[in-house]
Amino acid sequence: MKWIGLTGGIASGKSTVSRLLSQNQIPVIDADVISHELTQVNAQGYFEIVKYFGRDILDSDACINRKKLGAIIFNDIDQRTKLENILHPLVQEKVHLLRSSYEQQGFKLCFYDVPLLFEKNLQAQFAKTVLVYAPVGIQIDRLMRRNHLTHSEAIARLKSQITLREKVKKADYCLDNSTNIYDLEIQVKNLLPVLKR
Repeated sequence: MKWIGLTGGIASGKSTVSRLLSQNQIPVIDADVISHELTQVNAQGYFEIVKYFGRDILDSDACINRKKLGAIIFNDIDQRTKLENILHPLVQEKVHLLRSSYEQQGFKLCFYDVPLLFEKNLQAQFAKTVLVYAPVGIQIDRLMRRNHLTHSEAIARLKSQITLREKVKKADYCLDNSTNIYDLEIQVKNLLPVLKR
């Protein structure tokens, strides 16, 4: 089974590409989805995060308030690294199980959606890497609308990743998500036969 790395800037459209891949019966393992599961109340990651960051990051129902936690980690690289160190081993354990399961089922391709693929220099573990990109202005607009962020908060999140130009240089294939869903769908359909070869 070919192990393909899928990445892109924040709000670039990785989730849309993942959905299009799933519609083509291609499995996608999403690191963010796994992280989200691991930070639910009573999950393993939840206890470690609360132990380190304190109960001030919790809502009244004891759930982790992602906006509060985001305000901490996106403005302090040491705190962001600490969070990554808590979650990364747990995420990798789950990814390994899912990957093995898809391989046993006979899938020829499997995508792993990793937002920080190039930031963490993970490209060597993949047969190929695919980057979803959109202009910075579009990313900021999507982030502000989707996550209800201020302009400065959106900028801070973008600054936590390497620039789009650097990512384009590192990726094996690029998908342009600056126009519409139909154009993106055509790009995905054209890419799949290339990756299967």
